[in-house]
Amino acid sequence: MIKEIWKIKSKFLVIWSMRKWSYKYVKWRLTTAYPNGWKYALMHPFIFINDFWKYLNWCQEIDFDMNNYESNNEN
Repeated sequence: MIKEIWKIKSKFLVIWSMRKWSYKYVKWRLTTAYPNGWKYALMHPFIFINDFWKYLNWCQEIDFDMNNYESNNEN
């Protein structure tokens, strides 16, 4: 139960941190991810949402790995 709450909370934290991204950076991310950039994302919302969810899961894994690495190397 606690792990599930952590997963939801960490997804919100990642999304919240994205508010600091510049428009130029978001445009670059979409252009490198999709053939027509943001136009493709708008024309294929289910694919975009699925990819975004996978990105959030990846961010969680990286965060979990970083926290484990730091806790193991505190000394």
